[in-house]
Amino acid sequence: MRAFIYTRNASPSSEERDWQYEQCKTAAEEHHYEVIGTAHDNGHERSGLATLIEQLRARDIDIILTTDHAIPGPTISALAVMANEMHCAGAQLLTCAEPSMPPTILDMMQKFASRAPLL
Repeated sequence: MRAFIYTRNASPSSEERDWQYEQCKTAAEEHHYEVIGTAHDNGHERSGLATLIEQLRARDIDIILTTDHAIPGPTISALAVMANEMHCAGAQLLTCAEPSMPPTILDMMQKFASRAPLL
């Protein structure tokens, strides 16, 4: 499966970025995923997220690897929009440092986002 590693931290910190990347890389190796790309954002910069969304829309990704659920969507509405993007692309989110979100929660977020205007 093709995986994309996406990391983000609130303020610039190479240690935090490196820790997140290593957690995701280890998970990819354990699951035998092929890492086809990576992106990182600091603070409110979201160019890495834009790259991730571009890859999702091109249907190049099967798995998104992050350390926690707040990485791709720091708010419930932003996470709902990302859940919808993942659903439309047929991709899954794998969080490496916390339990996976139950599919029912992701389904509710996707349905919410598909009815709400994009943020």
